[in-house]
Amino acid sequence: MKEKEKKIIEAAVSIFATKGYSATSIQEIVDACGMSKGAFYLYFKSKDALLLSAFKYQFQLIQSKVDSVPVKDLSPRDAFVLQLKTQLEEIQKNKEFIIMQTREQAIPINSEIEDFIKKMTQNIGRFYHRSLHAIYGTKIDRYIFDLNMILQGIVQSYLKLIILDLGQFDLQKLAAFVLRRADDLVEGYLKSDEEPILSDEFVCQLTEQYPELTREDLLREISLVKNKIDNEAFLITLDVIEEEIKGDSPRLPVIKGMLSNIKNAPGLEELISVLEHYFKL
Repeated sequence: MKEKEKKIIEAAVSIFATKGYSATSIQEIVDACGMSKGAFYLYFKSKDALLLSAFKYQFQLIQSKVDSVPVKDLSPRDAFVLQLKTQLEEIQKNKEFIIMQTREQAIPINSEIEDFIKKMTQNIGRFYHRSLHAIYGTKIDRYIFDLNMILQGIVQSYLKLIILDLGQFDLQKLAAFVLRRADDLVEGYLKSDEEPILSDEFVCQLTEQYPELTREDLLREISLVKNKIDNEAFLITLDVIEEEIKGDSPRLPVIKGMLSNIKNAPGLEELISVLEHYFKL
């Protein structure tokens, strides 16, 4: 991202958070940046396009902070608590812009913004899914989608209090508390042996409503896994897959062969499933 583009986005986020999207003019934004409207239109074709970029910028700031949390030497439980704490901290820092989104009645929900919101929701869901699978293993597979949904709901409820300044919480303590509630849910699921609400069939249908994963998504998933493992053979295999994905024409036999090398590797099941689905292997 170019420096001027970033400057416009940051100025817009600040003004949107203060005045609201609909009450903010392009002129106010360029005045805050000390540039002309002509310079604005070099980067954004409209205020709607700027809003989409602001959404992406804010989400990527939070996501990059969570992704950069050093988790290689942590247990899956400790990694989840630290990542969730980081996520909550970053959302708290950017709460003014989030408040604007929730209270603003005139935010244009065009197809691009709608697709991005779906992508954002998808990424958050994948974070919980990946973490829960790492913590509880295959024993929870039958209930993992329900557990994911309930856990997100718990976090979102506390986030409302945080964002609206209705409560001050120790975020480390809150993140650990949330995980212990997941423990309670898992124990209850396994004791009850009842049918899950969110079946595999329902989740497959729901997944069709979300945008397809991109190559950038795949590369991010690989990077996250590489940050957690030490096995040199597995890392080399993932490096090969990574280079194939970066190429203009990924060679499916190579990717398929590399995946066979890590088929039974602990902790890589989710990544393998994502890659097989993307490449239809």
